[in-house]
Amino acid sequence: MAATPSRKRSKRQAYELPDGSELLLYAPLSTNFRCQGEGYYADVQNNCQVYHVCHQVTRPDGSAEWQQYSFLCGNQTVFDQLSLTCAFPEEAVPCASAADFFYVNNYIGVENAPFLTDDDVRRADAYKQGR
Repeated sequence: MAATPSRKRSKRQAYELPDGSELLLYAPLSTNFRCQGEGYYADVQNNCQVYHVCHQVTRPDGSAEWQQYSFLCGNQTVFDQLSLTCAFPEEAVPCASAADFFYVNNYIGVENAPFLTDDDVRRADAYKQGR
């Protein structure tokens, strides 16, 4: 007998940022981000200064649960959705375009394949030059 997953739940350890993090943010913290897929995601509503790691787990009862962990990039840096690292804004994909690179998460764990293709890098360069 196979277990049928019930509705997805979310375990949010989100926005548990270090003390003083509000001093680094350009605007008041927005807490609206919700995980929609596995991987690393820039939080556009927080100017990409915050990013999230999302992971789905299946409980013993067959129900699914999203685990969301939030992180703050260092002072004067933002999350670059192309490289999945914190970088200076001029070196990163523009925050407003981060969602256009969420697909990069699909490359995580793919064996014998480059993390980024030349096309990915060219695409990102076009966004950076278009600022």
